[in-house]
Amino acid sequence: MNIDQFEQLLTLDECEFLDFKKTFYVKERYVDLLTDVLAFANAHSKNSKYIVCGVKEELGVKELVGLDSFTEQSIIEQLIFENIEPFLSFKLHSITYLEKRFHVIEMRPEKRPYLLKKKYSTLNKGYMKIRRGATNDFLTRADLDRMYNEGQVDLHIIDGFLYATKPELGSVELKCRLSNQTNKTITIVQGCLEIYEEDTILTKHILYGIKDNLIGADFQLKLTPKDEIISDFHFSFSSTQCFPLAVEENGVTKKILTYKVIMRDADDNEYTAIYPEGFLLVKGDFLWKVKLKNKS
Repeated sequence: MNIDQFEQLLTLDECEFLDFKKTFYVKERYVDLLTDVLAFANAHSKNSKYIVCGVKEELGVKELVGLDSFTEQSIIEQLIFENIEPFLSFKLHSITYLEKRFHVIEMRPEKRPYLLKKKYSTLNKGYMKIRRGATNDFLTRADLDRMYNEGQVDLHIIDGFLYATKPELGSVELKCRLSNQTNKTITIVQGCLEIYEEDTILTKHILYGIKDNLIGADFQLKLTPKDEIISDFHFSFSSTQCFPLAVEENGVTKKILTYKVIMRDADDNEYTAIYPEGFLLVKGDFLWKVKLKNKS
């Protein structure tokens, strides 16, 4: 790490890839060092992770305190390598800046989750933490699912708000995230949205495209390796489909709806996302049949 990189870190606030410590870890508190390293190694951020020692930060204001002395890199590396698994790319940098000493711990996690491979002081074998924002936290099942899904294709419905508000497009919008964490390009060749009430399917809608790229039933979507798209996905919709969904004249329904998005790629792999208790809003000419029926 050079001085320019160090100065760049000093311009940033504490977050899930950066922390500032007034002092370095003494041997009696290596428990804290292992805990912090585990937390940063497991953080969902894809950046390298840094712990800058010798800098006091309080309410966003940094004071360059400096360290009394440098610690041997080999001592800390041995501590990490002997106690944390799997192998973690780890580096202890020694920086002299404005005639003061600083340490920067740099981590480049590649194979999450990371855990303690054996008991160390008060920490038990299998101990894990994760960095969320500027604090350390315990891992949840959702964290582990996200980690193990890395290297796969992940489909996720963002907020469950389904909007049928643009009848001129003949489609509804549902914000989704499609992430390709594999090492090959995938092409989505088919997709649909199924709307359920409990276990009963009410309607089915064909994938038409994404925001600013509406093709119709022949729509295809290509994702390169390590690519991700977050967008409004458009699915076919007609005024007739308001009836099984029990849409009222005000454009909403009293039914409790579950959304299921299914996508299939050119290799016939299927990806699914489910969102319970979704919200539906219908406007404009999509409602003309509902209003006509209520008048008759």
